[in-house]
Amino acid sequence: MDERMQELDRAIQAASADQKRLKQISAQLDDLYRQQAERREKLDEAAQNLRKEEKDVEDLEHLSFKALWTALTGDKEERLSRERREALAAKCKYDQAAEDLDYLEKKLTELLGERNRLQQIPHTLERLWSEKADLLKAQGGTVGEELTALDRERAELDGQEKELREAISAGEYARRLLEAVQTDLDSAASWGTWDMLGGGMMATLAKHDRLDSARTNISAAQRALSAFRTELADVGPMEVPDVEIGSFATFADFFFDDIFSDWYVQTGIRTAQDGISDVRWKVNAALDRLRWARETLEERREKLEARRKELLTDA
Repeated sequence: MDERMQELDRAIQAASADQKRLKQISAQLDDLYRQQAERREKLDEAAQNLRKEEKDVEDLEHLSFKALWTALTGDKEERLSRERREALAAKCKYDQAAEDLDYLEKKLTELLGERNRLQQIPHTLERLWSEKADLLKAQGGTVGEELTALDRERAELDGQEKELREAISAGEYARRLLEAVQTDLDSAASWGTWDMLGGGMMATLAKHDRLDSARTNISAAQRALSAFRTELADVGPMEVPDVEIGSFATFADFFFDDIFSDWYVQTGIRTAQDGISDVRWKVNAALDRLRWARETLEERREKLEARRKELLTDA
């Protein structure tokens, strides 16, 4: 009987982990479907904006009423420079939105397949618990019943601890990426100030090198925040926001090196710095709540283990 009890404990432990994963997948799918709808809406908006900006550029580059009018008024080159910058920014936002949606849809497909493989786990687990309860009752009556209840609670705590550990890990990864973005933007802002004061090509190159790095890290941070959000879906109602690079001109002052372009980029950098700071604060707040939840869970586990040891010692 003892050998069978050990087999049951191992089987229950594995099935309990699978059941917690099944519940986690359900919560994550709900959140991913919401994110998918949000991303589709953003992609549609970005596509509409891109078409508009490209048409504005085309109208100015070819013979049109707008092109003739701006030529007559003498501001065609300035307008064309501005429209090209806006079109480039719109293209960057569209590409990012498309990448984000593709990532989410791949994640959805992966989770749906995993859920299908675990559909029978609840029935399997209930059968295992019933068999263990019968064995324990045969051995010790009320003590067996209490031990069964404690083992159920311990399995639940194991699942919660795993969820918290995964959520904290995801949050820490997102936090590190956001810190990298903040560093890149701070550096870009410093180089941008020097560029505006006449720092020359070196300052321009250094600024855009930092902006390139920030954009790469922001793309990774966006996905990390998406993963953090899905991990939070089944551990508590915590808000994790999206983060965007913003619509500031990307390489505008490489091609149109005038004071307006430089001011435009610097304003965009400052806006992005403020946005990243806000997101970092929210992620850190969520991590603090997760750590507190983990400490509370550990206290519950200690009390449970003490009671279980007491029962086994007195039996």
